[in-house]
Amino acid sequence: MILIFVFVACLLTAFGGLYFLGAKLVFSNSLQASLAIIIGLLLGAGGEAMLAGSSSSFYKAQQIQTSACELEGESAHPQARGRDTTHVIQDHIVGCMKAAGYHWTLAHRHCQEAPVSMNPLCYLPDEPFSRAVTLAQVVFE
Repeated sequence: MILIFVFVACLLTAFGGLYFLGAKLVFSNSLQASLAIIIGLLLGAGGEAMLAGSSSSFYKAQQIQTSACELEGESAHPQARGRDTTHVIQDHIVGCMKAAGYHWTLAHRHCQEAPVSMNPLCYLPDEPFSRAVTLAQVVFE
């Protein structure tokens, strides 16, 4: 489906651009050609955003990073596994996530239900665009 958006976007943009180069193959006036270019660019940008969002970027990367930090925390403090009464592993995971560019937040309802450091829904990226995409991805989690 995403590839169809990108394909249609390329066609619209190409035929719109060809009109302005003198090849009036599909469109009969400059308004139609201009609209085709604009719609093509919007479809292309949307398709690329969907493609990037469905890959191992944004929330999936956040889940991977949370697991890596959990493994690092448990490996660094094996004596605290099982009963982490001093919260040394939790603090390690939160610190690791902070170093990776994520901050702790209780904004998501599943984090409010289970506010543990291993819950990837308890973090948000520091970078604004990544935060916006991640927030959109976790709305239905």
